[in-house]
Amino acid sequence: MTSFYSRAFLFVLLPLWSFSQVVDDVIVQPSINISWETGNRWSFNSVIEQRNSTEDSFKALHIQAAQFASYDIGFYSQLGLGIMYRELFDDARPEEVRFTEQYVYSRKYNALKIAHRARWDQRLRGDRTTHRWRYLLSSSLPLNGFAADVSEFYLTASLETVFIAERNERPGYDQRFSLGIGRQINKKLKLQLVTEYRFEDFTANTERLLFLNIGVYYKL
Repeated sequence: MTSFYSRAFLFVLLPLWSFSQVVDDVIVQPSINISWETGNRWSFNSVIEQRNSTEDSFKALHIQAAQFASYDIGFYSQLGLGIMYRELFDDARPEEVRFTEQYVYSRKYNALKIAHRARWDQRLRGDRTTHRWRYLLSSSLPLNGFAADVSEFYLTASLETVFIAERNERPGYDQRFSLGIGRQINKKLKLQLVTEYRFEDFTANTERLLFLNIGVYYKL
């Protein structure tokens, strides 16, 4: 069993080793995620993240905090609203406020959970307003049984396409692929390690980024 989990970890870290020689930067991004439900159709999620670059040396880029609210509309669907504030560690660049609207459809097929997410972001940075339309297809699968019980592992994967538009600017396209592994520590706490490969503006001046996302998830 230990050998099986070791192979699972290697499978998740393989993108990091494979692409480390062909990316422009490797980003380390730890986060804390807290979610809770109200007992009716509403649920909430708070996130704090810090992004760090390893291009030349380990350097903190920014820290951000976000709050999301979701409403269950039935038929495996949710509507959501969110707001985010990003504090950049660069005095030459303005801070960012972001508003988000989204629709999520998620459903389990035996042990496999599939989710579709359509999202619209408005990024406000100084006098600039950037719109991003995003579609995410994600999945999760426990490594034992039909659900990830306490002390058990699960796999995650996702594919996201992003269209970016800004006044007087050329439209841009991003493509993102991710693969991760998580562990359910107890009924309220889980840890997750996800490698994500991004093609930023892939139709023009492509920037290739590899993210190492380390997440702590706690449910109140």
